[in-house]
Amino acid sequence: MVKKSFLFILLISCFSLHVSAQGVGQGTRIDLNSNLGLNNGTTGQFAQLFIPDYYQAPTDGKFDLVFHLHSASWAAEDQVYKANANAILFNIHLGGFSSSYQNYFVNQSYFQNILDTVAAILDRNGIISNPQVKYLIVTSFSAGYAGVREILKNSAYYDKINVLTLADGLHCNSDSATKTIQMKDFLGFAKDARDKLKIMFLTHSSILTSGYDNTTQTANYLINGIGSLRVAYSAIDEIGMQYSKCDTGHFHLKGYYGDAANDHLKHLYAMNKMLEDALNILYNQTTGLNDVEPSNDNSTLEQNYPNPFNPSTKISWQSPVSSRQSLKVYDVLGNEIATLTDEYKPAGNYEVEFSAKCGLASGLYFYSLKTGVFSETKKMILTK
Repeated sequence: MVKKSFLFILLISCFSLHVSAQGVGQGTRIDLNSNLGLNNGTTGQFAQLFIPDYYQAPTDGKFDLVFHLHSASWAAEDQVYKANANAILFNIHLGGFSSSYQNYFVNQSYFQNILDTVAAILDRNGIISNPQVKYLIVTSFSAGYAGVREILKNSAYYDKINVLTLADGLHCNSDSATKTIQMKDFLGFAKDARDKLKIMFLTHSSILTSGYDNTTQTANYLINGIGSLRVAYSAIDEIGMQYSKCDTGHFHLKGYYGDAANDHLKHLYAMNKMLEDALNILYNQTTGLNDVEPSNDNSTLEQNYPNPFNPSTKISWQSPVSSRQSLKVYDVLGNEIATLTDEYKPAGNYEVEFSAKCGLASGLYFYSLKTGVFSETKKMILTK
């Protein structure tokens, strides 16, 4: 692996925000530059709210907020959109240097000011009435970690944060005493995640640095600090790189072997998977946070009608809680035949139609529903 200089890391952090890419996220965007006194001119600073087009506003005003630091708009929006998160996104970009985030959030009032501003904007625009943050999910890419570090220093903010994800961005001083201070709250959060009091996901690359600890070294510091081990895998995952991993309680880490600038940028595409997995834990009561309220998910899956059928049949179900809902069809060998739905849905009654493909043979098939903690499978028969 090639050792990278401090300047190189800063350059790829800056470059990551100028990648030619088109996000898939669709929704409403609200500029908050003037509200927060940011300059979107030569500095490239910006702050923005993003409300996905599928978003279902809560009736009680309690909403989930993804608070993201350091990404182009498309990357931050994609992590929410691809994860099907029923959440509001706040994205802040302060430039390519970690010092920009440290210097901004060292003022302890700024974080709360942003939360208050977001709530006021949502209320004033009629998006959510009397909004209050229910779950606070803080996510960061690359240089944004320095802002997260300042936020975590405030015990009140630390307590508010339910989920923390860091995509290839956690550095610290190599000096042992300074490292202990700089990593104190990250290690505390990792220990709480290990004990299932918080949720923490992070990725790191194999890029070496000079003069300060790189993301591999800080990851090892956390793994050792929670008394866990790293397991090596030769598999290639969704961002196209081999990785090692550590899973202990609700602490989840993936270490990727790539050590080039482009490998660093690939972590942008890991953000949505981390967010999706974190939210599945947060909302899933069987493995979720110790202090999460019970969901009372008494969903029901109806028998398809007609049954037997040819060529189509209807499948209906009821879900009393909002959750990610997945309905899939399988053959007798367990092969997936069709995905009828797989997205976040509000509580309600639903019905979909399944049409047998031309090449589908007569026989027994299964359809399986998963909603929150509920899971049920039923049989159906295709006759031709």
